[in-house]
Amino acid sequence: MSLRLPDRGSFEDLLRPTRIEVASLVRLSRHPATEPYWSAGVYRFDDPDPGSAGAFRTCYTASTIEVALAESVIHECGRFVRGSYEVPAAELTERSVVRFACERRKLLALADLTGAALKALGLNNDISASADYTASQAWARAIHGASPRWDGIRYVSRQMNKGFAYAIFERSGLHKLRAEKLKARQVNDLCDRFNVTAV
Repeated sequence: MSLRLPDRGSFEDLLRPTRIEVASLVRLSRHPATEPYWSAGVYRFDDPDPGSAGAFRTCYTASTIEVALAESVIHECGRFVRGSYEVPAAELTERSVVRFACERRKLLALADLTGAALKALGLNNDISASADYTASQAWARAIHGASPRWDGIRYVSRQMNKGFAYAIFERSGLHKLRAEKLKARQVNDLCDRFNVTAV
C-alpha cells in the first residue's frame, strides 16, 4: 500500500514539532566553501516542482558524523564487494565536517516525521525508506506551504536507522559556521565501524 498524500486540511493540525539545536547539525562535504548546499527537485524532501511559485530549496544534515557518513559517503560512493564497502579514498580523506548557525536563534522547529508523530499523520517509515520520492517530496512541499513556522523536517535515516537526518528549508536562515577536515583517526574509526575499505 502506498503512502497517503497530503490533502490540504487533512494534516496541518496533526504535525508535531521537534526543536533541534542548530549547533548539533552536521554535514560531511567535499566542498565546504559552498555550504550550505541547497537542492531542489532531486532528493527525498526536495521541492518536486522547483520552477513553480512558492518553490523552496533544502539542505540535508544529520544528527551525527556517523549518520552523515552513512547517508552521503557510503550510500553515494560505496559498493559492497567481498564482505565490505569499498569507497574511493578521496571520498574519505577530502571530506570536511561542516557545522552550522542561524542568525539570532539556536533552535529550529522541524516537523517530526518519526515515531508516534509520523504514525499520527497516517504514515509509516516508507516516507524515509522508499526509493520513490514522489510521496516524500509531496509531503515536503505541503509542510513547507502549511506554515512559515516550519524550518524543515526530521526523519529516520534510511542508511542508519538508529539515527536522524534533517531536511532544512532555506528560509531557516541556516549558514555555515565552520568546517574542519576529517582527521585520519576519525576516518580510521569510521571505516572500522562501518566495515569500509578505502580503495
